[in-house]
Amino acid sequence: MWNYFAPQEITWYQWRLDGGRAFLRKNGEEWRLAFVSGSFMELVPDAGGPEPVEHPGTAAVSFAVGKGKRVALRPHYANKPYLITVRNEVRLLPGAEARFTVALPPLLRFELEDGTVLAEKQLFNLSPTWFGDKDAGNLCLSLPLMLDPQCKGEIRTVEETDGNTGVDTLSRTAECKSLIHCDLVVRNSTKNELDLKRLAIFTDLMNIYEEDGFLNGDTVLIDTTNDGGLRMSIDGGTHKNRKQIHTGNRSGISELLVRRGIKFLKAITGI
Repeated sequence: MWNYFAPQEITWYQWRLDGGRAFLRKNGEEWRLAFVSGSFMELVPDAGGPEPVEHPGTAAVSFAVGKGKRVALRPHYANKPYLITVRNEVRLLPGAEARFTVALPPLLRFELEDGTVLAEKQLFNLSPTWFGDKDAGNLCLSLPLMLDPQCKGEIRTVEETDGNTGVDTLSRTAECKSLIHCDLVVRNSTKNELDLKRLAIFTDLMNIYEEDGFLNGDTVLIDTTNDGGLRMSIDGGTHKNRKQIHTGNRSGISELLVRRGIKFLKAITGI
């Protein structure tokens, strides 16, 4: 689904994207492109393509001009951090570790084989939200999810209060091949309990891998420290033998992982 291919001239192609759609047509050096964004809360596990279709329906069509015979729809991380608004609060006790599996809607790009970008679109319409204080905050994309922790150590989960909608959404994401699946590990090394209300995922350093048609991202590790700080790191060891289709930025790691400090910790835990 993400590989480069040589489309036939004047033929529309469609990618099915778990409730969203992407369309492309080539006519010499002219490219016609269209996207249909679905709803992240109304996922329909159904992904595949490219496949010939008659037309893109009522989708708005854009145009690009560029030389190239082979093209692909390629997944990237969004150009803003993802902020998971945890709909079921999770309390992390001292010394405990919680592992979450999340699925991130990618930023999709039609790319020629030389890397030229013809068009791009965020898969699914995600609401922007501010994360952190006015000085050290970030504009993020909000993912309202009901998270199910897989825990090492002791943890208490506050009973959910709004039905099973979030749980159903979480279970459907596991079947979606257009989403980037990754693990998020939070480790509480302090002597205080942490009530996790929001979890931010900064994807600058993360790679994307493909295996059996599914997209996977590196594991994100978040460690609290006794001095009230926060360490973040990326663990890509699990996926080292898989096909890599997006490479994260490995420069400026220290700045990315350290600069947010205590204000960042307060923001994600709701202290």
